[in-house]
Amino acid sequence: MEQRIGIGFDVHAFAENRDLILGSIKIPHTRGLAGHSDADVLLHAVCDAMLGALALGDIGRHFPDNDAQYKDIPSTQLLEKTYDMVRQEGYE
Repeated sequence: MEQRIGIGFDVHAFAENRDLILGSIKIPHTRGLAGHSDADVLLHAVCDAMLGALALGDIGRHFPDNDAQYKDIPSTQLLEKTYDMVRQEGYE
């Protein structure tokens, strides 16, 4: 079986009145991360790496921050959608 390797990257600024979500876990903190979705930089980087490994573009191409359907979406849902794309390309 052919293997592919991707490198993912994501960054969000800290923000007041937001939850800090990392790897889908709510971390107790006085600030969270700013973002259109839940701003989970860990899962965003994983999605980005999976997409990059298959040359499908970056996370912003598939889940743009100006698309209302992704407003405050849990990043676990973005990961599920990304994994669906990976499977459609014949990988697991």
